[in-house]
Amino acid sequence: MIDWDEIRKNRHVTEPSPPTWPIGVKAISLSGVTLLGVHESTGELYWDGQAVVTERRLANYERRLALAVTIATVVMAVIEVGRAAHWITP
Repeated sequence: MIDWDEIRKNRHVTEPSPPTWPIGVKAISLSGVTLLGVHESTGELYWDGQAVVTERRLANYERRLALAVTIATVVMAVIEVGRAAHWITP
């Protein structure tokens, strides 16, 4: 039988992380890998019963900025097409 409390106590290795890793990130021990799980029907990844979030959404200001840039690009394209049509037509 699996002793989940013991696995949770030893989920990380005792050696220090590489200096190139962000502060606070630790390697998972071999026994700690037992805490990883996959939902049978959806294939979603879980760590110790909690879903691992792998997507990031844009913040509201980033979405507004992207919309403004898109609108400006379309407007400039329409203006340039209009200029080219006027220049070509006698």
